[in-house]
Amino acid sequence: MKKALPATHTSMMRYAVLSISLIITTGPAVSSALPLMAKNFPNISLAMIDMIATVQQFTIMIFLLISGSIAKKIGIKPTIAIGLIITGVAGIFPVFSQSFVAIFISRLLLGVGIGLFNSLAITVIDLLFTGNDKAQMLGNRSAMEQLGVCILNLVVGLLLLINWHMAFLIYALAFPIMIFFWRYVPEPRVNKESKETHQKINMAVVWLALLLFFLVMCSTAIIVQIPNIIVRGSLGSATTASLIISLNTLAGMAMGFLFGRIYKVVSDMTLPIGTFLMAMGAILIGMGGNLYIVSLGTILCGFSYPLAGTYAFNLLSKIAPQGSETLGNSVLLIGCNLGSFISPIGVRILAKISGNAFIGMFIVLLVVTGGILVFQWASKHVSKMKKV
Repeated sequence: MKKALPATHTSMMRYAVLSISLIITTGPAVSSALPLMAKNFPNISLAMIDMIATVQQFTIMIFLLISGSIAKKIGIKPTIAIGLIITGVAGIFPVFSQSFVAIFISRLLLGVGIGLFNSLAITVIDLLFTGNDKAQMLGNRSAMEQLGVCILNLVVGLLLLINWHMAFLIYALAFPIMIFFWRYVPEPRVNKESKETHQKINMAVVWLALLLFFLVMCSTAIIVQIPNIIVRGSLGSATTASLIISLNTLAGMAMGFLFGRIYKVVSDMTLPIGTFLMAMGAILIGMGGNLYIVSLGTILCGFSYPLAGTYAFNLLSKIAPQGSETLGNSVLLIGCNLGSFISPIGVRILAKISGNAFIGMFIVLLVVTGGILVFQWASKHVSKMKKV
């Protein structure tokens, strides 16, 4: 008779851990419903209508910072479950409401729910897995975010055939995810010293957050600007641009699933390879003038972000103060959210400095890649000197 695998190695537990990432980045998924929603609320400005897709980022950032303290008091598993329940309830509220104010508030509450489990989705992996297994799970988690965006964007398109209210039904996915997670994932063990330690961050975590801030800013800028480049540059239609963006997302998903294998082969070189590939993608987009070159650059950028971003989150457990992984993950995620939020401003600044935002992005990414390589070389040199 075969001996049962430990809970941390069961397939169902792995899928349950990954499932919560399906819904993390789906706040803007209802964007397609906003034009129809605007017709229903003619007295509300278009700027306020557009905020329905983004306002949840505000409360996400607040609750990213306090989710660790809540988890310390009631446990990681209950905190994630409560976050998923709030996400489901607040998310589907617009299905039944005709009040814009109430819908706006529900979107803020959606951010509360997502903020509660956002960083803990990574902390759970940090605590339950180790080594290459953890690296692969972090890569898979990144891929699940992309998969969730792809699937739910498609579902929103179908639900809009009924009416704009129904588009918000996508957040009902939070309920089966919560049940699945609660059934198969054990409460992660946190040693007593970690529980009693006041969580803190160091400069290494801050630098990593700044790196992610810039990488997400670049990644978001690419997705936002591609339609302008394709349509205004007469390279193709809006449908063509949508297809290219979809390929970018699929490339990110593929890289997420491949991350563990790539990390196993190239190890510390994963981060500079990721930033270099993004630089190459940016220069191809910046050259423009050809649909195939722009498409190749966009796909290359889709591959590169999960490579660098997932490595950064995998590195956190090595550089963060012991027992401060949850706070560290929150700080990194705040860097990501701020990068996404400030992307339009960042693009304008790069365009003013270099004349072309993507050429500027290419130059900065090359400098970042060089800085990472120099830092890694210096760190290894110092380490060897200490051993002598």
